[in-house]
Amino acid sequence: MSLISINCRGCGEAAIVREIRCLVDTFHPSMLFLSETKMSHQRSEELKWRLGFQSAFGVSSVGLSGGLALLWRNNVTVDLKSYSKFHIDVWVTEEDGRMWRFTGFYGEPLRARRRESWRMLRFLRNQSDLPWLCVGDFNEVLHEDEQMGGNDREEWCMEGFREVVDFCGFTDLGF
Repeated sequence: MSLISINCRGCGEAAIVREIRCLVDTFHPSMLFLSETKMSHQRSEELKWRLGFQSAFGVSSVGLSGGLALLWRNNVTVDLKSYSKFHIDVWVTEEDGRMWRFTGFYGEPLRARRRESWRMLRFLRNQSDLPWLCVGDFNEVLHEDEQMGGNDREEWCMEGFREVVDFCGFTDLGF
């Protein structure tokens, strides 16, 4: 079982879809999570065929920001539990019967509202005790030395992220 998570910053251009298709053809993931798709949930349904998946669930973008899509193949069963503009939360059952939880996450891009993302993760943590994989773009780093370019990070933002990572029992898998 393999999974790919990509912040695609828009799936409207053919070149981006071709690049994603190349990754899918190379690595053959059972699941694909896309954040910041900048498209409607209906387009996720269309995208699944172009990328070679049998099933999909999408959360529409709000204007030109956000948008999530989860695509999967027939070798896994996916049971949708909840979704919002920040997340798609599912239970996954593999062919051998193993069950686990997947959450694709996209953190609030506005720093002033980032606490909303951390509240959502705390809420999600309390919904199940299944083994949990939570991936995506959290729009935050754990430590300032992880920041590459862009604006300097504020300590309160990183501290809030570290607290929620600890509360949820997450392990940073790296980049």
